[in-house]
Amino acid sequence: MSPEVVTPQASRENPDPQEAANPIPRWVLALALLLALWCSYYILRLNVTTATEYGDQRTASDLRQQPKAAAGGAAGAAAAVDGAAIFSARCAACHQATGAGLPGVFPPLAGSNWVNGRDTTVIQIVLHGIQGTLTVNGVTYNGAMPTFGPQLSDAEIAAVLTHARSHWGNTATAVGAQQVTAQRAATAQRNEPWQGDADLSTLP
Repeated sequence: MSPEVVTPQASRENPDPQEAANPIPRWVLALALLLALWCSYYILRLNVTTATEYGDQRTASDLRQQPKAAAGGAAGAAAAVDGAAIFSARCAACHQATGAGLPGVFPPLAGSNWVNGRDTTVIQIVLHGIQGTLTVNGVTYNGAMPTFGPQLSDAEIAAVLTHARSHWGNTATAVGAQQVTAQRAATAQRNEPWQGDADLSTLP
């Protein structure tokens, strides 16, 4: 019987690896054990009652359904709409869930002189948007806020403004849907954003 002929190509190949009875390296076992212990420690020490620090930072009270005002009240229409949900969907990406904004980029709503100022002005800002130089709490921003008038109803604008004016330390009065309706009618012919401080300072 002739010996097996090994071709040059086959001679360059390495034999297939075989684990056989080789044990798992001890350092791998030790690392897995340490990881399991750390995970157990982390879970046991986790305090689920701590105020939220991640995600959208809403607390249980924010998510709890609020009692609705009577339909005939000043803010009745706005109360029927979830202003917090609208804010999360439309505003939080820029102004953040905490209302703190992003320094130098998006102005804060928390403690804002505009949010806590005249309701007619802040309604106009949401209706038509704003661009150019805007001073918020003494800090100048130069960006753009989109127009929400065509996207949101009067009740939705009233609800999200009421939410912003009553959270993060803000204590301004609620905004009613009728107020938004009146402001929308007053500037129905406007088709461009307000030009920052220059325009907002002239609003009645």
